Parts: sequence; structure tokens; C-alpha cells
Amino acid sequence: MIYKVVAALTILASMVAGDLYSPNPENLKYMFDQFKMEYSKKYATMEEESFRFQVFVDNLRIADDRNLLERLHGGSAQHGITRFSDVSQAEFESKYLKSDITKKSTNAQVGEVPPYQGVASLVDWTGKLTTPVKDQGYCGSCWAFSAMEQIESDVIRTKSKSYLLSAEQITQCDTTSYGCDGGWTENAYNYVKRAGGLATEASYPYTSYYGVTGTCHASTKDFVVTVSGYTTIKGESSMASYVKGTGPLSVCVDASTWNSYSGGIMKSCGNRVNHCVQAVGVDDSANGYWKVRNSWGTSWGESGFIRLAYGQNTCDITNDPTWATVGTK
Repeated sequence: MIYKVVAALTILASMVAGDLYSPNPENLKYMFDQFKMEYSKKYATMEEESFRFQVFVDNLRIADDRNLLERLHGGSAQHGITRFSDVSQAEFESKYLKSDITKKSTNAQVGEVPPYQGVASLVDWTGKLTTPVKDQGYCGSCWAFSAMEQIESDVIRTKSKSYLLSAEQITQCDTTSYGCDGGWTENAYNYVKRAGGLATEASYPYTSYYGVTGTCHASTKDFVVTVSGYTTIKGESSMASYVKGTGPLSVCVDASTWNSYSGGIMKSCGNRVNHCVQAVGVDDSANGYWKVRNSWGTSWGESGFIRLAYGQNTCDITNDPTWATVGTK
């Protein structure tokens, strides 16, 4: 008990000083044990546990480096221990960041957005035009979740109906994408249009959580929502006007550093687009931010959300913002 108290105090002092990594092996072991308990981590062999411990230690160093970069760029994002702390950077990118930007349309319909006439600097549609945060699991299906969540939001916004829709149907049935191995939101919209509709989560539940895509078994009798097209918005200020005046947008971003994100406003980010999510709110004032809903569950980030600095195209958030034209059956 005394050891645990001393170790915890030592770790707390280190974190206050700004460092997660400790050269003390006992401290590292204590942190790893706490991580395993918090995230219910179990490993098949001692060799696997030893390997994951080393990955965990490496990720502490990476988180420290990212925190330093954030401070240098004037950001407030905190990087630390997350559900991905025993997953190497290469594993993380190969399993979770599977949006295929090569499938982005070059002739998408571009929407005209009038300037926002309201007075509020912060508009947040969470819980008003959105459904709860979801979890794609160990499947690279973010593209399907992003499109499906946008369809959900556009149905709430334009039809005053709320459905929990099937990400699995899109993941399994869109033959222009690759299921758990990646895809793109525009392909997802086009699939729903071709198929004639999208079922609910209840009638077509998500089964690809552990990375096996499975086989399409969609039935038109289960479809409740249709898509006739999609529109893209150009430019960050137009995106802000749309989100503030109308509603959420599906967006695709560079999430390469998101595996260690635990909170705050991120400013240090790349532009290698590899992940699709949903912008559900924006504060376009000085030092403002985008509020973005992810699909990694509520234990990640700020209860499933991340804030990205507004006005600097953080994480290339302007790459492909879209909304869908929807109908109901």
C-alpha cells in the first residue's frame, strides 16, 4: 500500500511538471497496471504483455513530445494515456485510420452558404441534431460512421424524425469501398442512393467491431431513410456559417495524433487526411474551435469529442465537408 501511494504521488508530480514518461521502472509498471485496470486490458501471453508494456512506454514519450508541440503552437490540447496507449503508432494508423482520400469526388456539388446572421460565437448541435457517440471498434469503418451520422443529422434537421441508422449496412454493402479496410463518405452516400435506402441499427446491427467486415444482407423492407445526393462546402468560414446557421457537417481529417488526445483545443496537427468524423459545433471567435464528434466511444477524448482550433484549417478539416439530401420512407 505504501509503495502504491508513493508511486502515485511521484507520477502526479511528474505530470504536473509536464512529463508522463518516467525513467523509474517501478513508476512505469504502476502506470501500466492502472491502464490495464481502467481499460480492462488482458493479454494472451506474458510475451504479448511484455510487448504491450514497451509500446505503452514508447507512447508516453510520444505523448510528452506532442504536449510540447502543442505548447509551442499555443494550443491547449492534452495528450496522455488513452484506450490506444498499448497500440503502436503503425498499428493505430493501419487499423483505425482507413479513410481513402483517393475516392474523393472531383466534381461534387458545391453549396452556396450565406453569411451567418446570428450573434452567438459558439453554436453546438450536440443532442439537438445529433445522436449519441458511437464506437467503430477495431474496424476501419470511420467513413461509414461519418456518412451515417450525417444522414441521421440531416433527417433530424429536415424531417423532424430521429433514427439510429445502420453503419454496418454501409460497411458491408458498399462495394466501392473496402469495409473495415477503408472507404470514403461520398461513396457511402452514393451507396445509400443506389441501394434505395438505409436501415436502422436495430434491424441491421453493427457486427464489424473486431475487424471482420462480413457479408451484405440488406433488405429493402427494412429501409427507413433515403439519400438523393450530397453537397460539399468550400472554405472554413463558409463551413462555420453553415454549421452555425444550419447544422452539422461530415468532415475528413488528419487524425494521426488523436490516439493520445485526452482534452483541450488542438492546434498542432498535420494534413494527411485519413479519418472521417462529424463537425457538430463551432466557435469562430478569437481562440475559437471546432467541436468534432468521433466514433471511438465516450471513453476517448472529451466524452467522445475533440476540439480543433478554428481559423487555421486544423487537421485539414476543410478537406471534404459534406451534408446529405435525405428523405424518409
